[in-house]
Amino acid sequence: MSVLAEIAARSRAAAQDADAQVLALAGRQVLDTMACVALGATHPLPGRWLGLLEPGPPASARAVGVAGRWSQVTAVEIESTLAHLDEFDPLHGPAAVAPGAAVVPAALLTGAARHASGADVARAVVAGYEAVVEAALRCGGPDLYARGWWPTALFGALGSAAASALLLGLDEADTTTALALATAPLGGLLSGDDLGDGHYLLCGRAAAHGAWSARAALAGLTASDTLLDGPAAAAFGRTTAPPSPQGAPHLAATTLKSWPCARPLHTVLAALDDLAADGVHPAPGGTVEIALPSAALRFVTDTRRPASPVDAAASAAVAVAGAVAGRARDPRWYRAAGSGGIALPDIAVRLCASQNLDGLFPARWGADVTVRAPHGTLSGRRRRLTAPGDPAAPLTDEAVLAKAATVAGLPTGAPVLERLLNLADEPDSAVVRAALVGSLNGRTAWTLRHLEPTAAQHLPLAQGADELDP
Repeated sequence: MSVLAEIAARSRAAAQDADAQVLALAGRQVLDTMACVALGATHPLPGRWLGLLEPGPPASARAVGVAGRWSQVTAVEIESTLAHLDEFDPLHGPAAVAPGAAVVPAALLTGAARHASGADVARAVVAGYEAVVEAALRCGGPDLYARGWWPTALFGALGSAAASALLLGLDEADTTTALALATAPLGGLLSGDDLGDGHYLLCGRAAAHGAWSARAALAGLTASDTLLDGPAAAAFGRTTAPPSPQGAPHLAATTLKSWPCARPLHTVLAALDDLAADGVHPAPGGTVEIALPSAALRFVTDTRRPASPVDAAASAAVAVAGAVAGRARDPRWYRAAGSGGIALPDIAVRLCASQNLDGLFPARWGADVTVRAPHGTLSGRRRRLTAPGDPAAPLTDEAVLAKAATVAGLPTGAPVLERLLNLADEPDSAVVRAALVGSLNGRTAWTLRHLEPTAAQHLPLAQGADELDP
C-alpha cells in the first residue's frame, strides 16, 4: 500500500471512529479557526490581494468577513489565507503544520454547500487534520524547515482534500486519488529572509487546491498515488517514515494559540508571564536572553525593525516588548510594529540555540528565558516546555469562546460562537455558516476602502444575513 493510500485509510478511520469527545474537540478547532478568519479580514494584506481574485457569479459562495461572491474553491483560498495571517490559528507542533487554516474553511464550505450536518463537518475536520498532520510527520515535520520547506504549504492540500472527500462521499480508493491529485503540484519554499505576503498566500493556495482535488477525483481525474514514496523521498532528501502509532487522532494533539505570533515565542511569553508573577520584569537598559531549539531559530528573529506585520510576528524583540507593554496577546501590536508605528523599549533581546531543548523538540517547543538588569545583573530565569493552549495545558471552553469573541470582534456570548463550538449538535451546517457570515460581513466596508477602485467595483457588498447559501 502506498503512503497516500495509508493516509487516506487513516483519515477515514479517524473520522469514522470519532466519538463525542473528539467531535467536541473538532468544534473548538472550527471556532478558533473561523475567528482567525474574521481577524484576518481586517489585516492589511486583503486590501492589496482580494482585487486580484476572480469574482464568482451572483449565486456563488461568500467568504467570511469579505465582501463579494466567489467560487467555492476561491472562497476556500480566501478563508484559509485569512486564517493564518496573524499567526493566531491552531498549530500541530510535532508536525509543524497549521491544520486549522488548511482544513476548516474547506470542510465548512463544502459541508454548507451540501447542507451536511454539523457532525459530518466535524468528522471531516478530523479526517483533514489526520491527513495533513500524518503526511507532515512521515515526511520530516519541523526538519523540513532546515531544507527550506514550509510543511503547511507542502501538505495543506492533503488536509483540505481529505476533509472535502469525506463530505463528497468519496470511497477510500477515490479519496486516495484525491490525495494524489492534491500532492501532484506539491511545493512551498520557506524564505530565508523576508517572509513577505507570498508566505501567507501559500497556505490558501494549498487549501484551495486540495478542495479542488476532491472534486476532481469525484469527476474521474487520476494521479499517481506513489508520489509520497520515491519522488517525495528524493525531493526531501530522506526516506518516508513509517506510520505514526495508532491512538488518539492527530486533532487531539493540536494547540490553540494564546498569542498571535510565531509558535516558538509562545513558551518565551509564558516564561515571561511566570517571571512577572514573581515580580521580575525586563527593564530599559536590560537584556532578555532566549534559548530555543535549534530548528525553531529557522523562523524566529530578534529584529527590532520588522519590515511588515509578518516579520513582526516572528520577532522575539517585538514579542518581548509586547509583554512589557501588556499587549503581547493583541494582534494590533504586531501589525503596528510591522508598519513602524511602535518604538520598542531599550531592551536587548538575544537568541541562541539550546542542545538540551533540541532533545525535547518537536514534542515540546520549549524555551529558556533569562532576564538581566542593566549591567548584566541576573534578575530571573525560567524554563517553559509548554504554553497555555498546548494539548498538555488546554484552554477551557470559556477561554476559547472569549478568545474567539475578541479575535472576531463579536460580543461575548454571541450565539454563533456557541453554535460553532458545539458544531456537532447542529442539524445543518449551512445555517451555522450563514449565521457566521451574517454576523461578520457587515464590516466589509473596511476591505472595500482599501481596494483600488478598479478592483473594488468587482466586489459587490455582501447580501443580507438571512440567506442560507454559503
